[in-house]
Amino acid sequence: MQSQPVLVVDDAATWRKLLAALLKKWGYQVFEAENGEQALAILLEHPINLLISDWEMPVMDGLTLCQQVRQRVQDRYVYLIVLTARESVEDLRTGFAVGADDFLRKPVNQIELQARLHAGERVLRLEATLAARNNNLSEALRQIEQDLQAAARLQLSILPPHALHHDPYYADWLFIPSAWVSGDIFNFFPLDHQAVGFYCVDVAGHGVSAAMLSVAVARQFLHGRTVDRFLFSGEEITPPAQVVSILNERFCAQNHDVLSYFTMIYGVINLQSGEGKLCQAGHPTPFIVSCEGDIRHVGDGGPPVGLLEELSWEESSFRLEPGERLCLYSDGISECENPEHVMFGSRQLESLLASLGNMPVASLLAQVQHRLNLWRDTAPGENAPAADDISLMVIERQPLYLSNGEKIDEN
Repeated sequence: MQSQPVLVVDDAATWRKLLAALLKKWGYQVFEAENGEQALAILLEHPINLLISDWEMPVMDGLTLCQQVRQRVQDRYVYLIVLTARESVEDLRTGFAVGADDFLRKPVNQIELQARLHAGERVLRLEATLAARNNNLSEALRQIEQDLQAAARLQLSILPPHALHHDPYYADWLFIPSAWVSGDIFNFFPLDHQAVGFYCVDVAGHGVSAAMLSVAVARQFLHGRTVDRFLFSGEEITPPAQVVSILNERFCAQNHDVLSYFTMIYGVINLQSGEGKLCQAGHPTPFIVSCEGDIRHVGDGGPPVGLLEELSWEESSFRLEPGERLCLYSDGISECENPEHVMFGSRQLESLLASLGNMPVASLLAQVQHRLNLWRDTAPGENAPAADDISLMVIERQPLYLSNGEKIDEN
Protein backbone atom coordinates (compact mmCIF):
# COMPACT_ATOMS: atom_id res chain seq x y z
CA MET A 1 0.00 0.00 0.00
CA GLN A 2 1.39 3.42 -0.98
CA SER A 3 2.40 5.60 1.98
CA GLN A 4 0.41 8.74 2.70
CA PRO A 5 2.38 11.91 1.82
CA VAL A 6 2.64 14.57 4.54
CA LEU A 7 4.07 18.08 4.26
CA VAL A 8 5.82 19.42 7.38
CA VAL A 9 6.25 23.21 7.51
CA ASP A 10 8.40 24.88 10.17
CA ASP A 11 11.13 27.51 10.10
CA ALA A 12 12.99 25.74 12.94
CA ALA A 13 15.08 23.15 11.08
CA THR A 14 15.81 20.99 14.15
CA TRP A 15 12.15 20.66 15.13
CA ARG A 16 11.15 20.07 11.52
CA LYS A 17 13.72 17.26 11.12
CA LEU A 18 12.61 15.58 14.34
CA LEU A 19 8.97 15.65 13.31
CA ALA A 20 9.84 14.39 9.81
CA ALA A 21 11.82 11.47 11.24
CA LEU A 22 8.90 10.51 13.49
CA LEU A 23 6.45 10.59 10.58
CA LYS A 24 8.76 8.46 8.40
CA LYS A 25 9.00 5.94 11.24
CA TRP A 26 5.18 5.70 11.15
CA GLY A 27 5.27 4.98 7.41
CA TYR A 28 4.47 8.42 5.94
CA GLN A 29 6.16 9.92 2.91
CA VAL A 30 7.45 13.27 4.17
CA PHE A 31 7.99 16.57 2.37
CA GLU A 32 9.54 19.56 4.16
CA ALA A 33 9.29 23.35 3.85
CA GLU A 34 10.67 26.14 6.02
CA ASN A 35 7.90 28.68 5.35
CA GLY A 36 4.43 29.07 3.86
CA GLU A 37 5.59 30.14 0.41
CA GLN A 38 7.74 27.02 -0.03
CA ALA A 39 4.90 24.86 1.29
CA LEU A 40 2.40 26.32 -1.14
CA ALA A 41 4.74 25.70 -4.09
CA ILE A 42 5.20 22.06 -3.00
CA LEU A 43 1.43 21.58 -2.61
CA LEU A 44 0.78 22.92 -6.08
CA GLU A 45 3.38 20.51 -7.53
CA HIS A 46 2.66 17.33 -5.54
CA PRO A 47 -0.65 15.59 -4.68
CA ILE A 48 -0.29 16.00 -0.90
CA ASN A 49 -3.43 15.84 1.27
CA LEU A 50 -1.97 16.16 4.80
CA LEU A 51 -0.16 19.26 6.04
CA ILE A 52 1.34 20.00 9.47
CA SER A 53 2.39 23.61 9.85
CA ASP A 54 3.76 25.83 12.58
CA TRP A 55 1.71 28.98 13.28
CA GLU A 56 4.57 31.45 13.75
CA MET A 57 6.87 31.61 10.71
CA PRO A 58 8.59 34.32 8.66
CA VAL A 59 7.69 35.12 5.02
CA MET A 60 4.24 33.45 5.29
CA ASP A 61 2.87 32.25 8.63
CA GLY A 62 0.69 29.20 9.20
CA LEU A 63 -2.69 30.93 9.10
CA THR A 64 -1.88 32.75 5.88
CA LEU A 65 -0.76 29.41 4.45
CA CYS A 66 -4.13 27.85 5.43
CA GLN A 67 -5.96 30.69 3.72
CA GLN A 68 -3.88 30.38 0.55
CA VAL A 69 -4.34 26.59 0.43
CA ARG A 70 -8.13 26.95 0.58
CA GLN A 71 -8.07 29.55 -2.18
CA ARG A 72 -5.54 28.01 -4.56
CA VAL A 73 -5.65 24.21 -4.13
CA GLN A 74 -8.97 23.35 -5.78
CA ASP A 75 -8.32 19.87 -7.22
CA ARG A 76 -8.37 18.07 -3.84
CA TYR A 77 -8.96 18.54 -0.13
CA VAL A 78 -5.91 19.23 2.08
CA TYR A 79 -6.28 18.46 5.78
CA LEU A 80 -4.52 21.24 7.72
CA ILE A 81 -3.08 20.73 11.23
CA VAL A 82 -1.59 23.85 12.84
CA LEU A 83 1.02 23.62 15.63
CA THR A 84 0.94 26.46 18.16
CA ALA A 85 1.58 27.43 21.73
CA ARG A 86 -1.51 29.65 21.66
CA GLU A 87 -4.50 28.57 23.70
CA SER A 88 -7.03 31.40 23.58
CA VAL A 89 -10.46 30.67 22.15
CA GLU A 90 -10.24 33.75 19.93
CA ASP A 91 -6.98 32.51 18.34
CA LEU A 92 -8.49 29.11 17.64
CA ARG A 93 -11.63 30.73 16.21
CA THR A 94 -9.45 32.80 13.88
CA GLY A 95 -7.56 29.70 12.78
CA PHE A 96 -10.70 27.74 11.97
CA ALA A 97 -12.11 30.73 10.10
CA VAL A 98 -9.19 30.78 7.63
CA GLY A 99 -9.38 27.04 6.93
CA ALA A 100 -7.47 25.09 9.59
CA ASP A 101 -8.94 21.66 10.39
CA ASP A 102 -7.17 20.95 13.69
CA PHE A 103 -4.70 22.36 16.21
CA LEU A 104 -1.95 20.74 18.30
CA ARG A 105 -0.12 22.35 21.17
CA LYS A 106 3.69 22.51 21.04
CA PRO A 107 5.61 20.54 22.12
CA VAL A 108 3.64 17.79 20.42
CA ASN A 109 2.60 14.62 22.21
CA GLN A 110 3.36 11.68 19.88
CA ILE A 111 0.24 9.70 20.75
CA GLU A 112 -1.96 12.75 20.27
CA LEU A 113 -0.27 13.57 16.94
CA GLN A 114 -0.77 10.03 15.66
CA ALA A 115 -4.44 10.12 16.67
CA ARG A 116 -4.97 13.46 14.91
CA LEU A 117 -3.29 12.14 11.77
CA HIS A 118 -5.54 9.08 11.75
CA ALA A 119 -8.55 11.35 12.16
CA GLY A 120 -7.34 13.44 9.24
CA GLU A 121 -6.91 10.33 7.10
CA ARG A 122 -10.49 9.27 7.86
CA VAL A 123 -11.72 12.70 6.79
CA LEU A 124 -9.68 12.47 3.58
CA ARG A 125 -11.10 9.03 2.81
CA LEU A 126 -14.59 10.39 3.29
CA GLU A 127 -13.73 13.35 1.05
CA ALA A 128 -12.38 11.01 -1.63
CA THR A 129 -15.52 8.85 -1.44
CA LEU A 130 -17.73 11.94 -1.65
CA ALA A 131 -15.72 13.29 -4.59
CA ALA A 132 -16.07 9.98 -6.45
CA ARG A 133 -19.82 9.93 -5.83
CA ASN A 134 -20.10 13.56 -6.93
CA ASN A 135 -18.23 12.71 -10.12
CA ASN A 136 -20.64 9.84 -10.75
CA LEU A 137 -23.60 12.12 -10.08
CA SER A 138 -22.16 14.80 -12.37
CA GLU A 139 -21.74 12.26 -15.14
CA ALA A 140 -25.26 10.97 -14.60
CA LEU A 141 -26.61 14.54 -14.60
CA ARG A 142 -24.72 15.28 -17.81
CA GLN A 143 -26.26 12.21 -19.44
CA ILE A 144 -29.74 13.16 -18.19
CA GLU A 145 -29.33 16.69 -19.54
CA GLN A 146 -28.27 15.32 -22.91
CA ASP A 147 -31.30 13.01 -22.94
CA LEU A 148 -33.61 15.85 -21.95
CA GLN A 149 -32.17 18.07 -24.68
CA ALA A 150 -32.76 15.29 -27.21
CA ALA A 151 -36.32 14.82 -25.89
CA ALA A 152 -36.92 18.57 -26.10
CA ARG A 153 -35.75 18.63 -29.72
CA LEU A 154 -38.06 15.70 -30.50
CA GLN A 155 -40.99 17.41 -28.79
CA LEU A 156 -40.38 20.71 -30.57
CA SER A 157 -40.26 18.82 -33.87
CA ILE A 158 -43.91 17.78 -33.48
CA LEU A 159 -45.14 21.30 -32.78
CA PRO A 160 -46.76 22.90 -35.82
CA PRO A 161 -44.82 25.46 -37.85
CA HIS A 162 -45.50 29.12 -37.25
CA ALA A 163 -47.77 31.14 -39.55
CA LEU A 164 -50.20 28.34 -40.47
CA HIS A 165 -52.50 29.11 -43.41
CA HIS A 166 -55.66 27.18 -44.22
CA ASP A 167 -57.64 29.72 -46.24
CA PRO A 168 -59.29 31.81 -45.05
CA TYR A 169 -57.77 30.99 -41.65
CA TYR A 170 -54.41 31.90 -40.22
CA ALA A 171 -52.93 30.63 -36.96
CA ASP A 172 -49.77 31.26 -34.96
CA TRP A 173 -48.62 30.46 -31.46
CA LEU A 174 -46.48 31.36 -28.46
CA PHE A 175 -44.76 28.66 -26.43
CA ILE A 176 -42.50 29.06 -23.35
CA PRO A 177 -41.64 25.69 -21.75
CA SER A 178 -41.11 25.36 -18.02
CA ALA A 179 -38.02 23.15 -18.41
CA TRP A 180 -36.21 21.06 -21.02
CA VAL A 181 -39.45 19.31 -21.90
CA SER A 182 -43.04 20.31 -21.34
CA GLY A 183 -46.59 19.01 -21.09
CA ASP A 184 -48.22 21.50 -23.48
CA ILE A 185 -49.00 20.54 -27.07
CA PHE A 186 -51.23 22.15 -29.71
CA ASN A 187 -51.99 22.12 -33.43
CA PHE A 188 -54.15 23.60 -36.19
CA PHE A 189 -54.77 21.34 -39.19
CA PRO A 190 -57.11 20.65 -42.14
CA LEU A 191 -59.68 17.92 -41.56
CA ASP A 192 -61.04 17.84 -45.09
CA HIS A 193 -61.80 20.36 -47.84
CA GLN A 194 -64.58 21.85 -45.75
CA ALA A 195 -63.20 22.21 -42.20
CA VAL A 196 -60.14 22.75 -40.04
CA GLY A 197 -59.47 21.24 -36.64
CA PHE A 198 -57.52 22.51 -33.65
CA TYR A 199 -56.51 21.32 -30.22
CA CYS A 200 -54.63 22.59 -27.18
CA VAL A 201 -53.50 20.12 -24.51
CA ASP A 202 -51.95 20.69 -21.09
CA VAL A 203 -50.75 17.55 -19.30
CA ALA A 204 -50.81 17.59 -15.49
CA GLY A 205 -47.33 17.74 -13.98
CA HIS A 206 -43.96 18.56 -15.47
CA GLY A 207 -40.89 16.89 -16.88
CA VAL A 208 -40.38 13.74 -18.89
CA SER A 209 -43.60 11.92 -17.90
CA ALA A 210 -45.74 14.93 -18.85
CA ALA A 211 -43.83 15.34 -22.12
CA MET A 212 -44.29 11.66 -23.01
CA LEU A 213 -48.03 11.91 -22.41
CA SER A 214 -48.31 15.10 -24.50
CA VAL A 215 -46.49 13.36 -27.37
CA ALA A 216 -48.88 10.40 -27.01
CA VAL A 217 -51.87 12.75 -27.30
CA ALA A 218 -50.39 14.42 -30.39
CA ARG A 219 -49.82 10.96 -31.86
CA GLN A 220 -53.50 10.10 -31.28
CA PHE A 221 -54.59 13.15 -33.25
CA LEU A 222 -52.21 12.31 -36.07
CA HIS A 223 -53.46 8.72 -36.20
CA GLY A 224 -57.02 10.01 -35.91
CA ARG A 225 -56.55 11.66 -39.29
CA THR A 226 -54.40 9.07 -41.01
CA VAL A 227 -54.56 5.58 -39.46
CA ASP A 228 -57.74 4.72 -37.55
CA ARG A 229 -59.42 8.03 -38.52
CA PHE A 230 -61.53 8.41 -35.37
CA LEU A 231 -61.74 12.14 -36.16
CA PHE A 232 -64.16 11.09 -38.89
CA SER A 233 -67.44 9.18 -38.70
CA GLY A 234 -67.72 7.76 -42.20
CA GLU A 235 -67.74 10.78 -44.46
CA GLU A 236 -68.67 13.14 -41.64
CA ILE A 237 -66.42 14.85 -39.12
CA THR A 238 -66.71 13.33 -35.63
CA PRO A 239 -68.25 15.81 -33.16
CA PRO A 240 -65.62 17.26 -30.79
CA ALA A 241 -67.30 15.90 -27.62
CA GLN A 242 -67.22 12.39 -29.07
CA VAL A 243 -63.52 12.77 -29.93
CA VAL A 244 -62.78 13.79 -26.33
CA SER A 245 -64.75 10.78 -25.07
CA ILE A 246 -62.74 8.47 -27.34
CA LEU A 247 -59.48 9.92 -25.99
CA ASN A 248 -60.72 9.58 -22.42
CA GLU A 249 -61.54 5.91 -22.97
CA ARG A 250 -58.14 5.20 -24.48
CA PHE A 251 -56.07 7.02 -21.88
CA CYS A 252 -58.07 5.71 -18.93
CA ALA A 253 -57.29 2.21 -20.20
CA GLN A 254 -53.57 3.07 -20.00
CA ASN A 255 -53.73 4.63 -16.53
CA HIS A 256 -54.34 1.60 -14.32
CA ASP A 257 -50.96 1.87 -12.57
CA VAL A 258 -50.17 5.59 -12.83
CA LEU A 259 -52.59 8.48 -12.46
CA SER A 260 -52.04 10.86 -15.35
CA TYR A 261 -54.48 13.18 -17.01
CA PHE A 262 -54.64 16.26 -19.18
CA THR A 263 -56.87 19.20 -19.93
CA MET A 264 -57.70 20.06 -23.50
CA ILE A 265 -59.74 21.96 -26.05
CA TYR A 266 -60.69 20.28 -29.31
CA GLY A 267 -62.75 21.95 -32.00
CA VAL A 268 -63.58 22.25 -35.69
CA ILE A 269 -64.42 25.26 -37.87
CA ASN A 270 -66.21 25.26 -41.22
CA LEU A 271 -63.96 26.89 -43.81
CA GLN A 272 -66.77 28.69 -45.60
CA SER A 273 -69.20 29.79 -42.91
CA GLY A 274 -66.94 30.23 -39.89
CA GLU A 275 -69.34 28.09 -37.88
CA GLY A 276 -67.53 26.04 -35.30
CA LYS A 277 -67.89 23.69 -32.35
CA LEU A 278 -65.45 22.96 -29.57
CA CYS A 279 -65.29 20.78 -26.49
CA GLN A 280 -63.69 22.12 -23.31
CA ALA A 281 -62.23 19.47 -21.00
CA GLY A 282 -60.83 21.14 -17.91
CA HIS A 283 -58.85 23.64 -19.99
CA PRO A 284 -59.05 27.44 -19.53
CA THR A 285 -62.06 28.86 -21.37
CA PRO A 286 -61.17 30.07 -24.88
CA PHE A 287 -62.44 33.42 -26.08
CA ILE A 288 -63.04 35.28 -29.33
CA VAL A 289 -61.77 38.83 -29.84
CA SER A 290 -63.98 40.79 -32.24
CA CYS A 291 -62.75 43.45 -34.65
CA GLU A 292 -64.02 46.07 -32.18
CA GLY A 293 -62.10 44.50 -29.27
CA ASP A 294 -65.10 42.84 -27.65
CA ILE A 295 -64.64 39.49 -25.87
CA ARG A 296 -66.90 36.43 -26.28
CA HIS A 297 -66.18 33.33 -24.19
CA VAL A 298 -66.68 29.90 -25.76
CA GLY A 299 -66.94 26.78 -23.60
CA ASP A 300 -68.94 25.00 -20.90
CA GLY A 301 -66.15 23.65 -18.70
CA GLY A 302 -66.02 19.87 -18.36
CA PRO A 303 -63.68 17.45 -16.54
CA PRO A 304 -60.10 16.68 -17.62
CA VAL A 305 -59.32 13.67 -19.81
CA GLY A 306 -57.92 10.44 -18.39
CA LEU A 307 -59.20 10.73 -14.81
CA LEU A 308 -62.32 8.57 -14.81
CA GLU A 309 -64.07 6.30 -17.29
CA GLU A 310 -67.61 6.90 -18.55
CA LEU A 311 -67.47 10.68 -18.30
CA SER A 312 -69.24 12.87 -20.83
CA TRP A 313 -68.64 16.29 -22.28
CA GLU A 314 -70.71 19.02 -23.89
CA GLU A 315 -70.01 21.03 -27.01
CA SER A 316 -70.11 24.79 -27.45
CA SER A 317 -71.02 26.38 -30.77
CA PHE A 318 -69.54 29.61 -32.07
CA ARG A 319 -69.12 31.59 -35.26
CA LEU A 320 -65.85 33.22 -36.19
CA GLU A 321 -66.52 36.30 -38.28
CA PRO A 322 -63.97 37.73 -40.74
CA GLY A 323 -61.31 39.61 -38.78
CA GLU A 324 -62.11 37.86 -35.50
CA ARG A 325 -59.64 35.78 -33.53
CA LEU A 326 -60.15 32.65 -31.47
CA CYS A 327 -57.65 32.55 -28.59
CA LEU A 328 -56.72 29.33 -26.78
CA TYR A 329 -54.24 29.28 -23.91
CA SER A 330 -52.93 27.10 -21.09
CA ASP A 331 -53.15 28.00 -17.40
CA GLY A 332 -49.41 28.67 -17.45
CA ILE A 333 -50.38 32.18 -18.61
CA SER A 334 -53.25 32.92 -16.23
CA GLU A 335 -51.29 31.44 -13.29
CA CYS A 336 -47.99 33.09 -14.23
CA GLU A 337 -46.75 34.86 -11.07
CA ASN A 338 -44.76 38.03 -10.64
CA PRO A 339 -42.09 38.34 -7.88
CA GLU A 340 -44.87 39.28 -5.42
CA HIS A 341 -46.68 36.01 -6.29
CA VAL A 342 -49.58 37.81 -7.98
CA MET A 343 -51.03 35.84 -10.92
CA PHE A 344 -51.25 37.35 -14.39
CA GLY A 345 -54.87 36.21 -14.62
CA SER A 346 -57.23 35.48 -17.52
CA ARG A 347 -58.83 38.94 -17.39
CA GLN A 348 -55.50 40.65 -17.96
CA LEU A 349 -54.77 38.31 -20.90
CA GLU A 350 -58.16 39.05 -22.44
CA SER A 351 -57.70 42.82 -22.04
CA LEU A 352 -54.21 42.62 -23.51
CA LEU A 353 -55.30 40.68 -26.60
CA ALA A 354 -58.29 42.96 -27.07
CA SER A 355 -56.05 46.05 -26.93
CA LEU A 356 -53.72 44.53 -29.54
CA GLY A 357 -56.51 43.51 -31.92
CA ASN A 358 -55.28 45.70 -34.79
CA MET A 359 -51.81 44.18 -34.67
CA PRO A 360 -50.76 41.25 -36.92
CA VAL A 361 -50.94 37.97 -35.03
CA ALA A 362 -47.17 37.40 -35.01
CA SER A 363 -46.56 40.89 -33.58
CA LEU A 364 -49.35 40.37 -31.07
CA LEU A 365 -47.74 37.18 -29.80
CA ALA A 366 -44.38 38.93 -29.47
CA GLN A 367 -46.07 41.62 -27.39
CA VAL A 368 -47.71 39.01 -25.16
CA GLN A 369 -44.34 37.35 -24.57
CA HIS A 370 -42.79 40.72 -23.78
CA ARG A 371 -45.57 41.51 -21.31
CA LEU A 372 -45.23 38.10 -19.63
CA ASN A 373 -41.47 38.55 -19.34
CA LEU A 374 -42.00 41.90 -17.68
CA TRP A 375 -44.54 40.31 -15.36
CA ARG A 376 -42.10 37.54 -14.46
CA ASP A 377 -39.31 40.12 -14.08
CA THR A 378 -37.29 38.37 -16.78
CA ALA A 379 -34.48 40.36 -18.37
CA PRO A 380 -35.14 41.54 -21.97
CA GLY A 381 -34.00 38.95 -24.49
CA GLU A 382 -33.65 36.27 -21.83
CA ASN A 383 -35.44 33.01 -22.59
CA ALA A 384 -35.88 31.96 -18.97
CA PRO A 385 -38.07 28.91 -18.34
CA ALA A 386 -41.45 29.62 -16.78
CA ALA A 387 -42.81 28.12 -13.56
CA ASP A 388 -45.37 26.29 -15.71
CA ASP A 389 -45.58 25.68 -19.46
CA ILE A 390 -46.98 28.69 -21.29
CA SER A 391 -48.82 28.25 -24.57
CA LEU A 392 -51.11 30.51 -26.55
CA MET A 393 -52.58 29.79 -29.98
CA VAL A 394 -54.48 32.44 -31.95
CA ILE A 395 -56.67 31.45 -34.92
CA GLU A 396 -57.78 34.32 -37.13
CA ARG A 397 -60.45 34.26 -39.81
CA GLN A 398 -58.96 36.68 -42.28
CA PRO A 399 -61.16 39.11 -44.21
CA LEU A 400 -61.44 38.72 -47.97
CA TYR A 401 -60.48 41.64 -50.18
CA LEU A 402 -61.17 42.65 -53.76
CA SER A 403 -58.30 43.39 -56.10
CA ASN A 404 -58.76 47.12 -55.38
CA GLY A 405 -58.23 46.47 -51.67
CA GLU A 406 -61.88 46.82 -50.71
CA LYS A 407 -62.99 44.39 -47.98
CA ILE A 408 -65.68 41.92 -49.06
CA ASP A 409 -68.76 41.80 -46.86
CA GLU A 410 -69.48 38.07 -46.62
CA ASN A 411 -72.91 38.68 -45.15
